[in-house]
Amino acid sequence: MLKQKIAEALTTYAAASLWVAHYNLAISIQLKSKGYEKLSENLRLIYRNHSTQSIDIYDYIAKQGSVPQIRDLTDIPATFGKTYEAIERSLVQTVRLTDVLEELMDILLEAKDHTTYATFQYLLKEQLDEENMLNRIIDNVKNSY
Repeated sequence: MLKQKIAEALTTYAAASLWVAHYNLAISIQLKSKGYEKLSENLRLIYRNHSTQSIDIYDYIAKQGSVPQIRDLTDIPATFGKTYEAIERSLVQTVRLTDVLEELMDILLEAKDHTTYATFQYLLKEQLDEENMLNRIIDNVKNSY
């Protein structure tokens, strides 16, 4: 069974990841409606990745004998400004999620829960890859203006 502090930290990250998933889906919908199919698909990929990650974390919590608490998502905006602004907003949320993940990893190391740390260490690389992808997209979009 997971320690309460670890279960809570995992739940916090899973909820944040799920929120970021829906945030990117909302941006994707806006971009698709403006004809930006490729950009839309990139953000839908982020949506799918974070949705899957959240489910994996909730499943992990349950398999460890704890009861995961699925939290309500706070409101997500309906519009995100110009194309590059929308992608920049996605990047801001991705960086915030990386911060939450780093806090989770610090808690796991502090608690010496190496198994859980090793299980979710791959998320750090995925977050870095996502930040890099969004930065490249922002550069490309800004250069096209």
